[in-house]
Amino acid sequence: MNRAICIAGDGPEKNPDSALLDTFWCNALEAKPNLPADHQVRSIGIDEETTGLILEFIKEKTKTATFSLPWVMEAEGHPRANNNTPVILLSYLGLPELVIQIGEVRETTFGDIGIDETKLDGPPVQDPNIWIPLHRDYWNGLLANYGKRCIDDMPVLIEPFELVYMP
Repeated sequence: MNRAICIAGDGPEKNPDSALLDTFWCNALEAKPNLPADHQVRSIGIDEETTGLILEFIKEKTKTATFSLPWVMEAEGHPRANNNTPVILLSYLGLPELVIQIGEVRETTFGDIGIDETKLDGPPVQDPNIWIPLHRDYWNGLLANYGKRCIDDMPVLIEPFELVYMP
């Protein structure tokens, strides 16, 4: 089994507890024995409140995709998710919350993102007029660490997913 910790930036979730992850992953595999063994661990959200909201949208199945930046993945040495990659999502405090399984990954550019992509995100940001400026600001803050900015031809991975395990 290979586990890739795919967390960019700082925060309490940057170095999650391996023992907690091991126990959580064993429980997930017991419930879903057909999951591939290799998996990723990610955080989602910018603070405790938004992380909690995003996790709730996933549990309610109103958020059905995540969006990743190849530039950040390359700079951090994180592997790209392949189709069927399971991902443990963490709370803002670094605790394992649930497992999603990535579907068919698609690459586009930031400038080509429209309603067909944003409707996959959580309800408050499904309108492109909200999603685009919000993500531009967030990603500019993240990309500044790597000397880059969010531009229209920046690659973006669209990672549709299915919720597969929630204790």
